Amino acid sequence: MSQHLIKLFMWGYQPHYRFSVEYLLKLTLQALGAEEPGGKCLLVGTRIPDANVIHEVCVEPEDGQWPVVLFANLISAIDEQIKNHQLNNIFYGNEQSMRDKPENIRRDSVRKAVQDALGPYDAQASVRSFAGTPAPVAGYYVVPVLQIPSAVFERFRPLREPVTDGHHTGVPSLIHAAINEVLSEAHDELLRPDPGRYTSTRLASAGEIVNRAASNFMYAPCVAIGDKAYAGHNLFERFNLISSLMYEGVEGKGRMLLTKLDSDAVDVALALEDPVPFSEPRWARKILQMASAEIALLASTESILGLGSLVKGHDPWNAQNIFEVEFHDHHHWSLSCGEEVLLVSKFGAPSLPREKFSRVRLIDTFQRLFPEVNAADVDSFTALFDTAVEQRRGSMLVVAQDAAAEAARLSGQGTKIVPTKLTPELYRRVSKIDGTIIIDPQCNCHAVGVILDGPSNDGCTPSRGARYNSGIRYVAASLTPRLAVVVSDDRTVDVIPVLRPRVRRSAIEARIAKLESSSVENYHEPIGWLDTHRFYLDQAQCDRVNAVQRKLDSEPRDVGEIRVLRAEFLPDPLCNAEYIESEAST
Repeated sequence: MSQHLIKLFMWGYQPHYRFSVEYLLKLTLQALGAEEPGGKCLLVGTRIPDANVIHEVCVEPEDGQWPVVLFANLISAIDEQIKNHQLNNIFYGNEQSMRDKPENIRRDSVRKAVQDALGPYDAQASVRSFAGTPAPVAGYYVVPVLQIPSAVFERFRPLREPVTDGHHTGVPSLIHAAINEVLSEAHDELLRPDPGRYTSTRLASAGEIVNRAASNFMYAPCVAIGDKAYAGHNLFERFNLISSLMYEGVEGKGRMLLTKLDSDAVDVALALEDPVPFSEPRWARKILQMASAEIALLASTESILGLGSLVKGHDPWNAQNIFEVEFHDHHHWSLSCGEEVLLVSKFGAPSLPREKFSRVRLIDTFQRLFPEVNAADVDSFTALFDTAVEQRRGSMLVVAQDAAAEAARLSGQGTKIVPTKLTPELYRRVSKIDGTIIIDPQCNCHAVGVILDGPSNDGCTPSRGARYNSGIRYVAASLTPRLAVVVSDDRTVDVIPVLRPRVRRSAIEARIAKLESSSVENYHEPIGWLDTHRFYLDQAQCDRVNAVQRKLDSEPRDVGEIRVLRAEFLPDPLCNAEYIESEAST
């Protein structure tokens, strides 16, 4: 195989195609609520047998990010996959399926071989690759591949793979399901004339992708608990409908455990002689009224079976055969396994849970807002933060430098108390009443059950609840340092304000130096990093980056080549020494 990467497959719109698929992946993950993870798309092509093409294997893009040596043994790996493919021993009852079988085996073998070939790269680059179904284009089987950082799956933990009952297989996370849908769109586009030319009108929207992904992911709990009778049911749609219904004017709240009634992991308090099917949503909503924080509905994937609770000491995440559906509010529910929230649905829009706030950023924000605190104060605050997150109810904790004065000012809107050190146990007790808890930076509590005030501002949003918006208004209403920890009923966590992380000057200088020594073939990584960190660059650094950009933009381009034109780098007047981390820091 040639050691020089050529322009892929000789069709005219492959850069447009790859850019469009990559952009769809970005929009899809944003729609799910994941921070932009820097997802990538690459194409790997293997020669179709007897096709009149020069190279056995081609890769796009050809800038060297995915070295050709990764695919040096691809052809022999495909042959091995074909020889050992499980479909070789399958015989279909109709002639057309038997005729299609060899081609289906070859295409699936190409996909598997490409997936395996990227394994070493994934381990070294800390990414996860997902190879899609190949499509024939210009004499090649073209495999679209999506890559996202492995860290995404550390923040949003998937179920153990494979999710299977021995016959059926489910996807391990909402992210996996979304990636599968993007790959399906990518495959379908490859089958069309001039793939990549009209992608702006032919590819599905991110909203369509995430809704299809949520429907497909909701089959995973069915498979995991071993419920064989789930083939025709869309649990995502059914739970959306149940959560949207009122019962005697009351919004639905309660918990449901998806399990088997004979499971040794649940205590059955009450069994229904006639299960209530989910296909009767109003009846199911009525039964939900019996559920509470202490006792849950027990349900299969088809119907409500009774009332019960988890056996004490059972670890659902370890077993992964019991899942909890919690109805939080009107048209708002979530799916969990143990403490891991796998999917949140609000008004029919699926998303990932808002990721838990980074411990490093939490402490950094706390210390920068309140520089007078010591190590003991930090430990006390983080213990309270952990307690707030662990609770199964919404709450808000405010740290204010002027806590004593605020407790007095707001005494008519809450309960002022004698300043008392707030411990995790005391927090659990006082947070049972509605309203906000106000403490000072040393974690002395000054008031509980407080209704906060403050004018509306640009940070407020109708897509979030009253608790979150009141925190936004209150923190922004004063120049005195304040910090709010907002825990929603679905266990998502917000910290207000979110201070930009600090960056070392040496890290910026290293990326600029790397950019200055780059060419159009390999400048993508340093310019991408600098683009996302442009807030931190001073005037001299901006000038150096702009000079490189002008040089690269002036170089000749190949026909059909796409280059991202970035705005000129300018120093941000809000950046000061506070945002630059000391080189002595660890």
